Order: sequence, then C-alpha cells, then structure tokens
Amino acid sequence: MNNTTIRSEKVTIDMHICSTLAERRTSGEVYLAAIAPDMELTVITLDEVSDILPCFDEDDAYLNIPATSLLLSYNPKQVLELGGRRYLTGPVILVRADMDGNIISLTIDEVYIFQKYLESHSVTLMVGGQKMPCICME
Repeated sequence: MNNTTIRSEKVTIDMHICSTLAERRTSGEVYLAAIAPDMELTVITLDEVSDILPCFDEDDAYLNIPATSLLLSYNPKQVLELGGRRYLTGPVILVRADMDGNIISLTIDEVYIFQKYLESHSVTLMVGGQKMPCICME
C-alpha cells in the first residue's frame, strides 16, 4: 500500500478525499461527491455542484442507492434506455440528507459505499464506435 490511497479489495479511496472529508468537521462545509464520464470521483462543496450538474436542486432527479440513505442526483435528460435497461450517461452527484431533507456532508464510509456501488453498476457502452462510460440504473 502506498501513502496516497487506501485499498480494500478492489476499491481504492484517494487520500485527498479522506483528508477533505476529515476537514469538514472543523470547517463546517458541506461536502458531496461527484463523478462524470470525463471526471474521476471527487469531493466537492455544495457551492461547486452547479458547475458539474447545472440542474441540481431544480430539474434533477434522484436515484436511491439500495439499503442506504444515499441519493444520486442526475439530469433526467442524460438517461439512455437500451435493451430494457436505463443508463446514466452524464455527471452524478452523491448526496445525503437528514430527516428534515437538508443536505448534509458525506462521510468516508459513504464514499466507500458509493465506490462499491459504482464497481457493480458501471458499464462501458459502445455508441457509434465510441466508448461511453455509464452507470446502470437497474
């Protein structure tokens, strides 16, 4: 193991994500996670969400990660239906809300759960000879 990542089975968590989430305790900042076809999993602040997903909290839709309180926020216009399955083709924001519906910061454990979810739901589709990374919604 090197000192830039934490590995558990096949899942790797970047140390930058760990340190950023640890900082939230002292800064009071709300941190979410984001991933897109052209972007690695990263931790962002609530203020940065609209740079990645402009429709966030306006025209977005949510997908619940089973057996968790985690939600994937995505643009419903970026869903591809193929062979009876639906695929997210654009950026997604991982969020967590409290009982009152307020968005609250993620924990490192929740980022790990998300990475496990991505590991089992990420697929690469071929569209017009181009590879398209997606998240299977089924």
